[in-house]
Amino acid sequence: MDIDAVFNNIITDLKDGKRPLVKLSEADLKHLSEKWSSINNTKNWDELFKILCILDNTTSLSSLFTEEINRTLTESKDAQTLVLVLGVARKHIIDESHKRGERIKMDFINVLKSFLGHDNPEVLEWTLRLIEGLGSQSIILKNDVLNAKPGFMAIFNEHKKAAKQIIELLEKRWTR
Repeated sequence: MDIDAVFNNIITDLKDGKRPLVKLSEADLKHLSEKWSSINNTKNWDELFKILCILDNTTSLSSLFTEEINRTLTESKDAQTLVLVLGVARKHIIDESHKRGERIKMDFINVLKSFLGHDNPEVLEWTLRLIEGLGSQSIILKNDVLNAKPGFMAIFNEHKKAAKQIIELLEKRWTR
């Protein structure tokens, strides 16, 4: 698999206003997973961008990425990288698990829990979006989510405002 070529095709489609829906083979998915593992070993997060772009625009869901997603979320301190990885996690952990009819593993839920206190509002917002996507399992994080609710000043930051709205949505869901 030529990562650069697939990435460039995705970017071209996006620029043309098309929604890229890349179909990846098992071999392609394995190759991307191995490359991601290598990047995690070197901690050169900039190299991860193309892989994340491909995985975010594929119709091929795979649990192959669970370990690398958890590892990057645990080890990276770069907010932009974390947001992009959370986007991929939504697809390749949450959506993939729901598709198989399986519950989300606690190690991933614990990673999400650790981000509820993150100082970057965008990371908090995306974390809450994923927690909302957990469905009934979101109740596991109820107390932590409620403690993360931004205060009144949230109206002045778009990410804090969105985080507050997501928490209020979850509160309504939990009180039913």
